[in-house]
Amino acid sequence: MDPAVGLVESYLRLNGYFTVTEFQVQHPSGGGRYETATDLDVLAVRLPHAADTVLRHPQGRGEERCEILLAEDPALELQANIPDVLIGEVKEGAAQLNRRLTSPEVLHAALRRSGCCPEGHTAAAAAALAATGEFRLSAAHGVPCRVRLASFCGHVEEPPVPAVLIITLGHILEFIMGRLREYRPILRSAQFTDPTLILLKLLDKLGMDLAPASGAPGLSKP
Repeated sequence: MDPAVGLVESYLRLNGYFTVTEFQVQHPSGGGRYETATDLDVLAVRLPHAADTVLRHPQGRGEERCEILLAEDPALELQANIPDVLIGEVKEGAAQLNRRLTSPEVLHAALRRSGCCPEGHTAAAAAALAATGEFRLSAAHGVPCRVRLASFCGHVEEPPVPAVLIITLGHILEFIMGRLREYRPILRSAQFTDPTLILLKLLDKLGMDLAPASGAPGLSKP
């Protein structure tokens, strides 16, 4: 997996999203053959009432389960009580959207893969996404949810068109490191399988700082 995509995936998971990364969209190339039209860097779905649960000790008396609310980074601009679907592009450079990403065919594939929109309403949803970067589905047209395009990028020069959610990779890295520090007592014994979190947890454990690049704000030592 591309390391920038892996970083974004770890961030979204910490914020309660289920993710699919590097999802390939196929189209016919003639002669009965097919080829990859594009790939979706990240497709993510977040349900509104998710929480991490720390169980009671098996031998403990009178202990209650402890629920840690999953992170809700304000940068994600989440709205209460409604599922959130993100169709995201990841770039190490300036924020931009792959032109193929906003094509009706690719947006149709993304919406169908997420399962939020039935076939009969997919065309209207795809058109709205391509025009405004966001679409809200009602119960009458599928699963009630908000669907958004997102750009996860190294920096911002000019905002993409259409207007989309923009979050920089530097912010994502700072957010993850802050989360690891905040919940260090609980996460100390956790065995991650996510390679990005494994590395960042090790850096936190060693008390190592990450130097800023090109004048960007760095991470302070814990």
